[in-house]
Amino acid sequence: MEQQKHGSSEKMARYTGQRFFQDGEAIFINKSKEHPLSEMHSHDFLEIAYVASGVGIHLVGDKEYSVSRGDLFIINHDMPHVFRSLHLDDQMLVVYNCGFNPDFLDSSLVNCRNFTGVVHQILFHSFFPEEGITGADVHLNSNESRCAEELYQKMLSEFTRKESGYIELLRAYVIELIIMIFRAFQSNERQESREEAHRNHLVEKVMLYMKNNLSSELRIDDLSMMAFLSSNHFCKLFKDSTGMTVIEYAQKIRIEEACRLLRETHMRIIDIAAEVGYRDVKFFNQIFKRITHETPSSYRKAHHN
Repeated sequence: MEQQKHGSSEKMARYTGQRFFQDGEAIFINKSKEHPLSEMHSHDFLEIAYVASGVGIHLVGDKEYSVSRGDLFIINHDMPHVFRSLHLDDQMLVVYNCGFNPDFLDSSLVNCRNFTGVVHQILFHSFFPEEGITGADVHLNSNESRCAEELYQKMLSEFTRKESGYIELLRAYVIELIIMIFRAFQSNERQESREEAHRNHLVEKVMLYMKNNLSSELRIDDLSMMAFLSSNHFCKLFKDSTGMTVIEYAQKIRIEEACRLLRETHMRIIDIAAEVGYRDVKFFNQIFKRITHETPSSYRKAHHN
């Protein structure tokens, strides 16, 4: 998704390795369900974060990126960032994190002539300030995602159980992870093409149309024709690009607009429902409560300006 500016005025915490590293390990692994209000922070260690499921955003400095399963980020030390979920239900954003100091790898690199260059290219180069970066450092395909998740699960298990030799095994797993990223990074560079960029542009064009026509009937057949794709191909491309189905995205943007109208106007709920494309107010209430966990009336009472 296209990057957007984000305000830099919010407070920021700074985490140190002392807070996360135990017994001089210089590494930690966790699996985190990201809250919509998680705090912006920086840290004095390297972090490789993998999005395992859900949909959300990643704020990096003053940029905002949409994220979903398969996105992998390399966060350098002192880089302000935070992952935030867009949902509090079964679509809540789940992220694996692997944080470590560079010297954690040293003892394994003595006889690896090529590995130092790999680490240099991936870990000690900040991707984010470069012009043209629009999201994850690497987006893994389905097979790569499965391998990455299995690897993170093994790392988390070793880090949690702390059985004999676990540090050496973790070091080997981190090296495997870095090599996996390096190969995916090279592969992604080779496979990127104008055709792929054009398809992504078409999806963004359809998303903009949907936002501008909330009160209209948004039929998948009509939307897929706008992208010059078959319905099945369009639905798959849309899901791959956004992390949501067409229906999920339509419900999301409709309810977001309904929330705005509830906050900022005195329109009747039945009129708001119609304004955002719901002719059946009972169905509108069901969707609204499922997404926001509040009824429209209770939301208005709590948030009306």
